[in-house]
Amino acid sequence: MTQATKVRLRFAKRGDLRLVSHHDLLRCLERMLRRAQIPIAQTQGYNPRPKITFALALGLGIESLCEIVDLELASTIDPCELLDRLKAVAPAGFDWIDACPLPQNTRSPRPRAAEYSFPVNEDRREAARVALQSLLQSQSWPITRKRPERESVFDLRANLIGADLTPEGLLQFRLKIASDGSARPEELLEALALRDLLDRGVFLTRTSLELSEG
Repeated sequence: MTQATKVRLRFAKRGDLRLVSHHDLLRCLERMLRRAQIPIAQTQGYNPRPKITFALALGLGIESLCEIVDLELASTIDPCELLDRLKAVAPAGFDWIDACPLPQNTRSPRPRAAEYSFPVNEDRREAARVALQSLLQSQSWPITRKRPERESVFDLRANLIGADLTPEGLLQFRLKIASDGSARPEELLEALALRDLLDRGVFLTRTSLELSEG
């Protein structure tokens, strides 16, 4: 087996774990690493931290089938053994999928697109389908982001790569991830007049995360 000091892992975040914030998810992972006795490398300085890098933070309340995290280890360990150790101590809803070794000079994961799915109630599908068609046919779709100190305008259409509403009522869409600003999945639901469904217990699922090459 290949030995590695840098490893990329994929995991799913399901069930009640979707209600855990990204910060708490990081703390949960740190506890797993300690319990599994994984030799994780530490940063330098007065407040050393484990060398853990997530590809993209996940919004509170969103389930995921495809999260990505890089670990840098203090000593070599077989990726399969690493995966088995983490699976043995993982809480319910934290499902490890795979692990692969990386060259030591590999850059941190840089996402360029994310795919989501959202089930739409039958009585809302026709209106959602009409709204989606209007959005896809538009040249731009400006939305206003309000913050305590300022407001900004963001073009949702320019950051929507593609979207579809299946006959079964599953809204599937792909959003661009950019360093200068990215669309949030909730903003697409707002544009389609579906955001209120989140308050009724319907939740988003991130189904895929695409990384930039290199």
